[in-house]
Amino acid sequence: MHNSKQKQSRTTFKERLDHMVKTLRHDIAAGKYQIGEYLPSEANLVNMFSLSINSVRKGLNQLVAEGIIVKKKKVGNMVVKAPGSECVTITFGYHLSMDGIADISCLISEFEARHPHIKVVPVQLSILNYNEIVKNYMNNDMLDVVTIRETELQTYEERGELDLLEPSEVNTGAYPFLLDTFSREDVLYACPFVFSPVILCYNREHFLGKDLPEPDSSWSWDDLIRVTSQLSEPPGRYGFYFNYLSEHRWPIFLLQSGKPDTTSWIDAARLCKSILANRQLFPLYAEEHDIDAMSLFLEEKVSVIMTTYFNLNLLKNARFSFDIAPLPHQNEQKTMMLAVGLAVNRWSKKKAAAQEFVHFLTSAEAQHHIRKRTLSIPGLKKAAEWTGEEDIYRPSRYTMYREIIPTFRTLADLRLSADELRQLQRELKLYWSDIADEAALSEFVEQML
Repeated sequence: MHNSKQKQSRTTFKERLDHMVKTLRHDIAAGKYQIGEYLPSEANLVNMFSLSINSVRKGLNQLVAEGIIVKKKKVGNMVVKAPGSECVTITFGYHLSMDGIADISCLISEFEARHPHIKVVPVQLSILNYNEIVKNYMNNDMLDVVTIRETELQTYEERGELDLLEPSEVNTGAYPFLLDTFSREDVLYACPFVFSPVILCYNREHFLGKDLPEPDSSWSWDDLIRVTSQLSEPPGRYGFYFNYLSEHRWPIFLLQSGKPDTTSWIDAARLCKSILANRQLFPLYAEEHDIDAMSLFLEEKVSVIMTTYFNLNLLKNARFSFDIAPLPHQNEQKTMMLAVGLAVNRWSKKKAAAQEFVHFLTSAEAQHHIRKRTLSIPGLKKAAEWTGEEDIYRPSRYTMYREIIPTFRTLADLRLSADELRQLQRELKLYWSDIADEAALSEFVEQML
């Protein structure tokens, strides 16, 4: 009964807020409030529509985003345009994968239905040279809002280009570690949208068929190698696979080594090589994208993969039962965290509408939509940790990420620049391919550190 009353209360609140916005919009269109005149005070609107002061301001912000009113400090809310006289169009650039990760198309449609005077033009952007593309588009007034990953924010910081991004208002409901990820010197440059740690995903039927224990948080890499080697049935099926050249995969071994020194990092590189070179465990398969690992997993050609919650969305139609587990550990239990934020172009001419769009995508309703319709993790803590009747198949250990938050790390924790990371990856690739020996790698790492 208590939950029913709460739900009814939330519905009634939403209806009152919508009613206020629609009424004010109608009254302005009808001429009750002329251009240059002021709306009733916020205190009067509270009484008129039985809303809190914060709710009234939220509704007024919507009219600001539509360009109908402007806020005059210590004066009031002045009408500057009649509804319907002009539609504001904003351009939203996002990573190619975001539609599957966050159901972006559906969220855009919902936003436009609620904000009939704001049109969102979606632009899918290639991951290759993403920073340069975004920079050029923003400088030429071709992007108002953009998705940005934690690695891309780091690159903008290194290049002294953070002034491209409008400082964001802090959403106190977001996970604190995400706010830290997208902040520099206490300035938030992107609002947390979705995130994921790197995890293991495994075919439960393969484990059951061999009567082998399923992975858990106690596993070391030796445990993974020992068990998954027993799952391999070359040439048709292999025990373990991951895109080792991904910037969110190979650095994990370095992070887990415990110390940023030559000895520890060489040990980590040696461990990774032992996995990649094990033909009874790891297939000799060159892939370009993480989706290739998911394809092999869906085809049951590999039993265990290193992946993310984002990529779990590709498994919605899997014909077999799968589950997830934390990554195995080396010296320390650490994993890589991927985070996606929403940033506004600081020089956008439609900044108010762009900020309203970001506000919607990070709202409780939009974030709950992501939680219900995808396997991604919303940045809003309350939405991410929602429990209730599920609409889609979800691994039994879906909430595992909550227990491993202390193990989350980003590339920034390696304390290497983007150029240094690229150079290190090349040297590791030469070592893993037996083109360079361990001595050459050791010399390079020692010089770099």
